[in-house]
Amino acid sequence: MTRDTIYRDILLEHARHPKNSGRLENPGLSASVHNPLCGDELELTLALSGELIQDCRTIVRGCSICQASASIMSEMIIKKTLKEAIITGRLFDESLRKDNEDVPEMVEPLRPFLALKTHRSRIKCMKLAWDALEECANQDKSPNYT
Repeated sequence: MTRDTIYRDILLEHARHPKNSGRLENPGLSASVHNPLCGDELELTLALSGELIQDCRTIVRGCSICQASASIMSEMIIKKTLKEAIITGRLFDESLRKDNEDVPEMVEPLRPFLALKTHRSRIKCMKLAWDALEECANQDKSPNYT
């Protein structure tokens, strides 16, 4: 089995059986984002305890890449601070723009997406959940995440 096959299988598993799917009843933060290039829509709801993300849910109406990214992101950010989650998203963005496949340890679970970064039109699909997270951070009255 090749590395690309393994990565494809990971993404397909998350697309078919997304983790943390749905909407939280009384979220501390929420955001809805849209990808006009392909029509993907994503809603993110977060429950916070201080700075810590206690729970996360996503509703995705879009492609399998967007669904897989939201699923993996949701698993990665629960029990992290909002600041750590934002840093992870920004490191992922940097990794998508680099010519090599080196990634910081913090974004290792997102490595399967790197095989798709040559498909420039799919990058927005990969980043949509992370864009929603940034939108949530922009609403947060706590520390600045820039």
